[in-house]
Amino acid sequence: MAEKKKGIHYAWWIVAGCCFMQACCLGLMMNSAGIFYTPVTEDLNIGLGPLALYVTVYFFVTTFTYPFVARILPKYNINIVLSVAVAICCVAMGLMSTYTSVWQWYVSGALYGIGGAFVFVVAATVLIENWFDKKRGLALGITQCCSGIGGAIFPIVGTMLINQVGWRSTYLILAVVAAVLVLPWTMFVFKYKPEDKGLKPYGYEEKKNTEGAVVSAYPGVPARKALITVAFWALFLYGGVEALMSGYNTHLPGFSVSIGLGDMFGSQMLSLSMIGYVFATVIMGWLTDKIGVIIPSFITLLITALSLFGFAVLRDQLPLSVCAFFFGTNSVIITISMATLVSEIFGKRDYAKILSYIRMSGCIAAFGSSAIGFVYDATGRFDISFYAGVAIIAICAVLVLIAVSQKKKIRETLWITTDAGPSDAQETGSSAKAQTT
Repeated sequence: MAEKKKGIHYAWWIVAGCCFMQACCLGLMMNSAGIFYTPVTEDLNIGLGPLALYVTVYFFVTTFTYPFVARILPKYNINIVLSVAVAICCVAMGLMSTYTSVWQWYVSGALYGIGGAFVFVVAATVLIENWFDKKRGLALGITQCCSGIGGAIFPIVGTMLINQVGWRSTYLILAVVAAVLVLPWTMFVFKYKPEDKGLKPYGYEEKKNTEGAVVSAYPGVPARKALITVAFWALFLYGGVEALMSGYNTHLPGFSVSIGLGDMFGSQMLSLSMIGYVFATVIMGWLTDKIGVIIPSFITLLITALSLFGFAVLRDQLPLSVCAFFFGTNSVIITISMATLVSEIFGKRDYAKILSYIRMSGCIAAFGSSAIGFVYDATGRFDISFYAGVAIIAICAVLVLIAVSQKKKIRETLWITTDAGPSDAQETGSSAKAQTT
């Protein structure tokens, strides 16, 4: 029977905390980083390219940190782990207020890579997966859209502060704001799984196999077996190839200038893309709950491809604005589509490990923006990169097809339903037959 409790299920407090974490960590620290580029480069007389390299450092360090995330999150106290990770990120941002040489930003980039591997994406996704049996897509959509909301609000607030008190004080102020708004949740509210508070996941209903035994709330595939499946490597490549999409947003202002529409319109396109992302996360989450993740994933890929094609062929502000809004959907591919596909195919058993390993492929994103820049330098055109983006999306669709085609085979041969928490259970045999859940 489904668990019945009066009042708000604790899972929704987990959602609230994840919203603050996404808005103030990913939204504030990463999505708002660009507001500091101009004032810092002008004040210290350094190049934009060398300064922006700290983001590349972040991508590389976080890639090699993900395997540790996979092992640490399930094993150690999540309140301590996430609080330390948030503190590292806040310290990294606060230190930027003291820097005088460009190499020092690379230190903060490395610190972001260490702490951010835990808190920017993976922690919220894992917590939602553990705490929700129903409405998981909606909960994930709500939490992930908050990074977009943070990315829309904090640049405005930060720019106002820079104009009033300077970029150094603004770095420090925003670091303190992030710490104050996030640490109470990580220290006192978060729990890795419902059993840590004597609860069951939200919407949980007891299930039994054909022999009458109760099925675990965390059925799925052990990580070591998932790593040798075709589905895992298809999703790994899917995440890596799709990560190249992250490079397009940074070039929208330059694209606008290149076709004679000016940098102001380019900035508006960036804002529209972020607003589109906020709407897309909620809609994608809702659709996932209603019809599953597979069809919404292909819808998301199609919308992204059409937006890129629109950038390549359209030259008027109104249709380009529409394309920019819908292009925001591309970020949902990683934050929701990938996360829910992993759960759909491999289950909850070793979800944190499998997702963290797949996220390692995201280091390819470090090359996306520079590749587009090199193509433009060589040709003087952005449309070539947009057409290439359509091809990239087509490759992603094929990889998703390959991954989901393996689902039945995986559930029949590798699926384990014995009672155990996420990443806690030991495999009970070389192969366990799937049970209807």
